[in-house]
Amino acid sequence: MCKGTLPIGIDVGKDKLWAAAADQKPRCFEHTAQGIGELYAWARQANPPDILHFCMEATGVYSQSLAVRLLQYPQARVSIINPGQIAAFAKAQLRRTKTDKVDALTILAFAQSQNPAPWKPESLVLQQLQALVAQADALRSSISQWANRDHTQSFVPNLPVPVRRSTTAIQRSLTRQLTKIEKAIEDLCAVDPHLKNQVDLLCTIPGIARHSATRILAYGKSPLTEYSVRSLVAHAGLAPRHHQSGTSVYRKSHIAKQGNKQLRHALYMPTLVGIVHNPIIKAHYQHLLENDKPKMVALVACMKKLLLISRAILITNKPFNPDLITLT
Repeated sequence: MCKGTLPIGIDVGKDKLWAAAADQKPRCFEHTAQGIGELYAWARQANPPDILHFCMEATGVYSQSLAVRLLQYPQARVSIINPGQIAAFAKAQLRRTKTDKVDALTILAFAQSQNPAPWKPESLVLQQLQALVAQADALRSSISQWANRDHTQSFVPNLPVPVRRSTTAIQRSLTRQLTKIEKAIEDLCAVDPHLKNQVDLLCTIPGIARHSATRILAYGKSPLTEYSVRSLVAHAGLAPRHHQSGTSVYRKSHIAKQGNKQLRHALYMPTLVGIVHNPIIKAHYQHLLENDKPKMVALVACMKKLLLISRAILITNKPFNPDLITLT
């Protein structure tokens, strides 16, 4: 922790914010614009530091909304921390009590000892793309659920007509909404030159079409180009997890999955296409099979390869060309 920096641990709730700072009693604030202002003023009261470092767990929209509001104040820095890290830290400290107040103190202790990296919001266009893509995927999932329900109802004897009509109307409505959202995604990619260029670059990779390209960008976001190779692979949950101790404990390795599940899903289908049509992915897949790797292990390794190819293309701003560079 830099000199002149005061860490503040915050437990973020839907309605309340518990804040903890060194040499001050934890205090509760309303999760409103006024309450956030009072929190900032409270943190500045005693021996005003050069920087206020607000640290909180990742709690979806609640933590991101709070982080954006805090960054509007002068001399404010924000870190959003993986909840798994906080839980492991609390376990290491043998904390047996879990309340909002205790959680704020735990986050404060974590911030003091670990000095987590600062967080910054994504660009507005990436925020919009992520919201649109998430909505489209949620609609697509609902359509699939209602299609299954429709199939099941077709076997129900003497199904009431209102039930059949209701199911049909819901399916039609969801399909119309999905069409509108997909059109909004296309319009957004067409209007923003940088986003359009990124989508076009990803589409030069055999196996990736516009649908997959927008998902990779929406769920990968800035880590696609700003993270190191190792960090990006871990971010996607594709890093291997080994379990070995001495000579008697040696479990089979598998991917950690402690990462972005949506990004892994976005890579899955393009990889299946890539092992047939992408020369780099196809060669990598065949090489792994020839070395007696199980098909699923080889497929996951190819997902990682495709992710790194995407990263290289976005960073170099050059289209896919396997004859010039291996890209990973």
